[in-house]
Amino acid sequence: MNCREVEELLGAYVLEALSEEESRAVATHLTTCPTCPNIESQLRAIVDVFPLTVPPLDPPPQVKERLLARIYTEEAARQPTRTLPMTSLASRSRRWRNALLAATLLVLFGLVGTLFAWNLVLNQRVAQLSAHAQPPVVYALRGLGANTAAHGQVLSYPSQHLMVLIIRDLPPLSGTQVYQGWLLHGQQTTSIGLFNVQQGIATLGVVGTVAGYDTAAVSLEAGPRATPSAPRGPVVALAKLTTT
Repeated sequence: MNCREVEELLGAYVLEALSEEESRAVATHLTTCPTCPNIESQLRAIVDVFPLTVPPLDPPPQVKERLLARIYTEEAARQPTRTLPMTSLASRSRRWRNALLAATLLVLFGLVGTLFAWNLVLNQRVAQLSAHAQPPVVYALRGLGANTAAHGQVLSYPSQHLMVLIIRDLPPLSGTQVYQGWLLHGQQTTSIGLFNVQQGIATLGVVGTVAGYDTAAVSLEAGPRATPSAPRGPVVALAKLTTT
């Protein structure tokens, strides 16, 4: 594998969502490549913190039913055809759930959608992460003008060199429009990427800290790509990066 191929797979790799063969190929590349391990470590850092900041969402009942039916159908196809006592089936059900979660992760992404898959996979790690993750520094993110109903937070994790922006109740996007994040120091603006919008909640994870900046902003841009140097569209929300 070359670097471009590995970079396309690193997101699934850190989520343990690759096949055994793909995972071995990526791991082999990481032992010899000077640049890809840095990308992997940044992705792992975001994966470790992100489930602590995303509000849990349950899939609709019909999606849950389809998901469970798909899982048990695939498990039945793997097993030899034979009749098992009910006690045996009950004792194996827990092992089925644990083993099939990893085996069917790619199916989950297609069936349930990205946000639900994140919840199913990453929420397993919340308990252990909560025990040792330092609490974030929190800054209020407030809507402006006609968007005063919008509200959210900038969560800064200085020790992990990470921050997460979350905002709710922004107007729905139209066409190729995107919400873009910015950090400001006086009149100087720095783009920090595009928000992912799911179920009315916009989130953006960033490798970096708020150190040296006085304001975080969210702008509505024409898209589909990020605006490179400064907002061209209206600024719809701001956060003052002070603890007072």
